[in-house]
Amino acid sequence: MSTLAPARPARRQESFSRVAPMLGAALLIGAGGGFVLATVLTLTRAFHVPTGAWWVALAQAHGHLQLYGWAGLFILGVALHFLPRLRGAGLAFPHAIPWLLGTLVVGIVLRGIGQPLFAATGQGIWKIAMVTSGALEMVAFLGFLTILVATAMQGPKLSTRPQLQKTLPFLVGIFASLGLAAIINLFNVSLASVVAVAGVVPASGDAINVTLGLLGFLVPMALAMSAQTLPMYAGLEPFPRKLFWPLAIGYFGGLALALVGIGSGVGLLEGLGTLLVGAVLLIFVSLFIRLMRARGKLPQRVAKLAPEPEAAAHHYRRQISSDRSAYGPFVALVASAYTWAIVGGALLVIDGVARTLNLGAPFSPDAARHSLAIGFIALLICGIAPRMVPGFSGGHILSAKLVTATLWLGNSAAILRVGSLLIAPLLDALGPAGAFVDSLLFGLSGPLGLALAICLAVNLWPALFPKTSR
Repeated sequence: MSTLAPARPARRQESFSRVAPMLGAALLIGAGGGFVLATVLTLTRAFHVPTGAWWVALAQAHGHLQLYGWAGLFILGVALHFLPRLRGAGLAFPHAIPWLLGTLVVGIVLRGIGQPLFAATGQGIWKIAMVTSGALEMVAFLGFLTILVATAMQGPKLSTRPQLQKTLPFLVGIFASLGLAAIINLFNVSLASVVAVAGVVPASGDAINVTLGLLGFLVPMALAMSAQTLPMYAGLEPFPRKLFWPLAIGYFGGLALALVGIGSGVGLLEGLGTLLVGAVLLIFVSLFIRLMRARGKLPQRVAKLAPEPEAAAHHYRRQISSDRSAYGPFVALVASAYTWAIVGGALLVIDGVARTLNLGAPFSPDAARHSLAIGFIALLICGIAPRMVPGFSGGHILSAKLVTATLWLGNSAAILRVGSLLIAPLLDALGPAGAFVDSLLFGLSGPLGLALAICLAVNLWPALFPKTSR
């Protein structure tokens, strides 16, 4: 009789239905929360409604819902489905996901409602709601991070998972940023309940939380996941593996400098960090765009293996045409997203140089943030999700035409929002006519963003929850 113990069977992978509610909740938070608050903000400013502390609090709540409730929750759900497969291990603690999701959604809703109402009324019930939101979000995000880390620690040796190895430095920085953001957010909302202007998070604390959410979590996660999924779903050459480590070190080193600079008020450190983050982002995106320009040609790795390269190339072109018919201009959306990432990266570089040289801010920091948030992240989700989610769930998007609609709505919203910030000084110099144009551009950006969120939610819903899910 053999003395060898039987090999332990690999734990089966969870179906997509395990994380689909996370993506559904993210879509609802965006269409019914974050983008609604954005519309209120832009329209009240456009119609010259008197603003005050409530408007600042509403703006902070809007940013938080967008970063952590809409884009953040959506990307986190995809990561919980994708990472176990990349790791070759089953998802750790899968039955905790519904509880953590419920905790997070309650926290996000309390933040979206409690913060502006606390600032507007000063009533203690909304103070309690605001502090409770921070505690619930911290529990939920740290719980999700525990699942991701526990999953990553299982499975075969990392040396046998080269695809995971190349993105590992980005994942470490991303997970650390999200955990730190959850802890700082609880401190921020607690502090906002006792400061002079009730309900308003101090500017430095809000800037740190926004920076961690956008530049520490969303942007690098979008880059890392794009490197894994775009070559597969868009038929591209693989992203150069040897560049991941130096890019990750440069990116998160710059992020650390920027955070220290914001917290300490040292403009030189913030400027150097912002400059480094922007430069790495530009390098990363330029490499992606170079890969996308070759789309439509049979990838070299496939051509070398194909017994009949001409037949393989013909099949490849037919597949691309079929994808366009089924999923709409998803590649154009991805290309638009990376174009906006270049804009955002360039604005970060310019802002970083200005801060380093103590020249003063050449434009509002919101220009770079919105270039990345609605231009890069939102359009990237709108481009990748209609192609990727049906493959996960076995369902179908509602219509390829809605993908086209998100292409135009998303780019229009980004142009109006970022454009109104960049040309505001020029418009102000034109007097009342310029102020009217500025208000019009700013005012329209909110409703267009809301229309984008609604189109995406309606289009993805049948794919998220098909009648027969696998």
